[in-house]
Amino acid sequence: MKRDWALVIGLVGAIGCGDDDGTTPPVDGGMDPDTGVMVDADTPDAPGTDAVVEDPRVVACRATLAARATEVAAMLPWPADDATEMVREGGDQALEADYAGRYRDDLATHPGCVPRDAYGANVEFLVTDNEATVAAGAPADIEGYPCAAKEYTQDAEDTTKPIVILVHGNSSSVTTFEEYGTAARAGSTITQAGSGFSFTVDATTREQLASKLVAEGYRVIAFDARTDLVASLDDFDPDASTGNAFRNIDHGWTVPMLQSLVKAVMVENPTRRVSLIGHSLGVTVIRDALRRLYLEHRAGEDGAVNPFAQTADVILLSGANHGVNAGQILCDTFDHMRGKVGCEMGDRTAFAPTYFSRPLNGPSDYYGAPCADGSFAYGQDDQCGDNVVHYTTVTMRDIADGMLQDEFISEESSQIDLEGCVENELIELSDFDASGYFFTALPGLFANHFGTARSNAGMALVLEKLAD
Repeated sequence: MKRDWALVIGLVGAIGCGDDDGTTPPVDGGMDPDTGVMVDADTPDAPGTDAVVEDPRVVACRATLAARATEVAAMLPWPADDATEMVREGGDQALEADYAGRYRDDLATHPGCVPRDAYGANVEFLVTDNEATVAAGAPADIEGYPCAAKEYTQDAEDTTKPIVILVHGNSSSVTTFEEYGTAARAGSTITQAGSGFSFTVDATTREQLASKLVAEGYRVIAFDARTDLVASLDDFDPDASTGNAFRNIDHGWTVPMLQSLVKAVMVENPTRRVSLIGHSLGVTVIRDALRRLYLEHRAGEDGAVNPFAQTADVILLSGANHGVNAGQILCDTFDHMRGKVGCEMGDRTAFAPTYFSRPLNGPSDYYGAPCADGSFAYGQDDQCGDNVVHYTTVTMRDIADGMLQDEFISEESSQIDLEGCVENELIELSDFDASGYFFTALPGLFANHFGTARSNAGMALVLEKLAD
């Protein structure tokens, strides 16, 4: 049967401060936020003095921010507050009609804030045939976090390393970062209709990112947005042409839950740093959750944390930082989450800042990497508790005709334009996901989009950045 591949991709949609409070240790001995140099506390020196060495990343980022500030001066001040389009008081969170595109901040009634009883190989509703043994783990038990997450079994944790939080994309779950395989397809060839892209499926199951991180001694927690529960919304429409058959979620559904998880982990581990790794929709979910946590801290809300004082790395895989394929079509066509997430992200082919991206990116990406210099966040200096956050984007390389590039994003739409503050990395067209993962009915459907998270090259780059 001939398939309308534009419709299939459209269905899946946008796959998707104050002073340091003294609760977190300084990075590399601490940094002077005025000079951009690091104090190396481990280097012997004359009595009563500290050896001072320049951190080249901080110096480069400071220079970039200074130049960008001059470029955008006429556009400042630029608010970092929530877009009014995404704020809702009252209504019924169980209805897409009420809350599609709005922050569902009341987690007590959030229809997706539901823990799982257990985690196995087929927790994702689109994956029903996984025979691989996935990394062992159980529902996370973190004080203050009421929603779903998987904490992987770690018998040899290296507490000098950051705690890692994995954040999946749209129509997905923790399985994004786990092993996948079926004996019936092992070693076979898959050809994608429409693009004609062919690849040979892994003959044996490849280890995936969650397992690799555990083996390296990291404590690993995978956030679970419960995309499967979208079908339980009171006004859910499963029809492919008018509804949300792939159960797309938006930032309003996901961000408040991730905020809760990050805050709970940081409060429970005040002397530990945290690294966040997101794929697809998870990229902008991470960035927005950190922004909202920071704004709570800056406003002095009771119990708030400054996330940038504890964040080590923000690693962004195949994210729509400047639009997604078919974003405008989705926005113009659908009133529920499938459409609203397209409105929030914008269209990659003719991107214009959206109400969602404006506070996140700032003018010309000026806000794109908060605390990458250990000081600047959303228009203000001295916001980071002297902590430097390392940012990386990872994208599949573009080619001229677009046949094999990422199905949803491009280099331009994914990368953050703040050279010196963000490392924008590329993987090659040969670095796709060869496991056949994502959609049981059409295996390997988005092998390129998942390449940043599931190819050997993509995973190696993530591990390298975490260790750097």
